[in-house]
Amino acid sequence: MLALFCCRLRASGWSRQARLLLFGSMLMGWSSFGWPADRDTAILTLSETLARVLQSNPELAVYPYEIRAAEARTLQAGLRPNPRISVDVDNVLGSGALSGIDAMETTLALSQVIEMGNKRSLRRDVGSWQGQAVERDYELARLDALAAAASRYLEVAQTQRLLNFSKQIVEWTQASEAVAKRRFDVGGASRAELGRARTDSMQASLETSNLEVRLASAKRRLAGLWGETEPDFAIVGAELFSLVEIPDFTRVRAQLEQAPQLQRFLTQRRLRQAQLELAIAAGRQDIEIGAGFKHLRETNDIGMVLQFSMPLGLNDQNQGNIQAAREDLAVLDMEEEATRVRIFTELRNAYAQLEQTRRQVTVLRDDILPEARETLELIQEGYRAGRFSYLEVVQARQQVLAVENDAVLAATDFHQTLITLESLTGQPLTGAGQTLTRTNTTNGPPSEFRLPYLDGSAVDEQTSRQEKSR
Repeated sequence: MLALFCCRLRASGWSRQARLLLFGSMLMGWSSFGWPADRDTAILTLSETLARVLQSNPELAVYPYEIRAAEARTLQAGLRPNPRISVDVDNVLGSGALSGIDAMETTLALSQVIEMGNKRSLRRDVGSWQGQAVERDYELARLDALAAAASRYLEVAQTQRLLNFSKQIVEWTQASEAVAKRRFDVGGASRAELGRARTDSMQASLETSNLEVRLASAKRRLAGLWGETEPDFAIVGAELFSLVEIPDFTRVRAQLEQAPQLQRFLTQRRLRQAQLELAIAAGRQDIEIGAGFKHLRETNDIGMVLQFSMPLGLNDQNQGNIQAAREDLAVLDMEEEATRVRIFTELRNAYAQLEQTRRQVTVLRDDILPEARETLELIQEGYRAGRFSYLEVVQARQQVLAVENDAVLAATDFHQTLITLESLTGQPLTGAGQTLTRTNTTNGPPSEFRLPYLDGSAVDEQTSRQEKSR
């Protein structure tokens, strides 16, 4: 089945990068590929999300047309000038001896423009590099689309988690309301305490309703990436608190040279160099040669005619274009350096944030949240027994809510920062001992791209790898 699926991908014209992305995601446990059969119970996986985006994203749909248009322009650039045929008729309809057509001279000639300076080959080179520049833009657009898909997938996962916890808050507030009602009925609580409990319960239900609307909106935004107006899935299968090990920064820094945005400059430099060479060649004067026959009607003789013409190159008529091409080539170095500085700054900031958010999630989930939940349970039990006030229950519940929200937001920030890092480098950074993307700096940007784990498979893979090493 997997072989058949890969064959279909090749037949449909998917790029090697897209095929490796999907194949790798299936091997690494992002669940089996397949479109949901049940719209009401379907669980959307990250691998399926990326597959849908690569296949049906409206913004990516224009690039195959642009690539074919670039190929057509390359074909046009390689065409030679067509030969010209000319017919000259002299000494007709004049006066005296040249009246009528008795003295007519007819010349039939075939001529051809010969381009000097290897212009045709240089035009083909420019067209070819322009086509490769479009392909590099397509690669970057695909990376951006994948990163956007992962971010929106992450947004849905975050909202799902908040909604589930909000439903638990509703259960807690309803339980507290029931206790307050019993205490009020026996005279152990005031009417104000009962009213506060009812208000908290209604507010919790309202927050759940708001999150349900927010989740529906997030799912529609995600589905919009593959051109759908309504989602055909119920939930996303993501585990926010599955945090992969962070690679060493020296390893991340080493991948900067392979960043797709920097790799694009290789193609741009060759394109502008080819444009400069073409501009220089365009200053060379073309020649035109021809040959034909002349017929003299008066004597009925035929003679051969040879032609040669070439413009006088007194001034270089293309010197402005040559200078402009040189300046365009020179400014590319400054643009590349500015891009390199910007990417490194973003990379360094993202890595620092990644470390901090991982520590934050670990402390919140492993230390603070269990303590806050245990405290809430004790206070709720004590409230039912009359040992604690309702205000203490509210404060403990709010503390758990705040810690849970902080943990969810921090976990979301971790995954989003990891997405940013992998988008900047264009290479997978997760997984201990993971083989990095193979890169060919001659032909363009990396051929593989993988986004971070969100389903817990990374932790299992790392554990398995560590056990094998031991």
